[in-house]
Amino acid sequence: MLKIGEELYSGLFDSRILRKNQGVSPDRQVACYELELFHEAGGISYVSGVGYPIRRGMLLAAKPGQVRHTAFPTRCSFIRIWPVAGLDPAVAGLLATLPDVTYLGDGEAVEELRGLFARLGSYSAAEPDAAREVRANGILLEILYRLLRLCGEERQEAAPVEPVVQHALEYISEHYKEACSLTEIAAALSLSPNYLHAVFKRATGMTPYAYVTLRRIEQAQRLIAAGDKSMLEIALELGFCSQSHFNKVFKRETGMTPAAYRRGILAQY
Repeated sequence: MLKIGEELYSGLFDSRILRKNQGVSPDRQVACYELELFHEAGGISYVSGVGYPIRRGMLLAAKPGQVRHTAFPTRCSFIRIWPVAGLDPAVAGLLATLPDVTYLGDGEAVEELRGLFARLGSYSAAEPDAAREVRANGILLEILYRLLRLCGEERQEAAPVEPVVQHALEYISEHYKEACSLTEIAAALSLSPNYLHAVFKRATGMTPYAYVTLRRIEQAQRLIAAGDKSMLEIALELGFCSQSHFNKVFKRETGMTPAAYRRGILAQY
């Protein structure tokens, strides 16, 4: 049986809180089995040098010895499992054979799985005792059983991002606050705009323009929540031509105006 905190740990990771103002995490070698179930689209997860655009319902299963890092923002439920050497062979075998990245989708089964991650996290946060450890290990086995079923079904295993797309994602992450049109991105990468548009959309499910907009709106939400800048300052900082243009795009992407979003943030305190 795995001990909570020492050999089994679970919780919630949100880069907006835990990696504030950090765009990319440093490379690190994975020391244990790492399971991550992502809550929303945004960011890129790199495993052994291969980049995968993060989507809602994406499962990452990193193994010991792999090297990984992440381009933020990202929000996920996670599980860390030690020890590698003494782990039950059946459990270790399942973890070792899970694809590095799989798109599980956004259905009821994935929401139930996310609920199990949260329950396991609640045991990890509590003071460990024998009863909690038994319950936590039971939840872990239920999660692994469901992963076995989900990954065994007709799910879309994530294809590695083509180098061209990976370079485009990295360029956008560095320049999305500036003028960042399809033509400018393509020119920076010495590609034709039509070719870049086609391969980018095929790999990520969105156009380069839509991805630039996503990054801008996510950053706008963080700046609004921080409360240090006016809407006009945020709009100009993120490359919008005017506050009215910013308001229009923000409402289209989130369903509310920036002012309404700020009021919602303030109402939580």
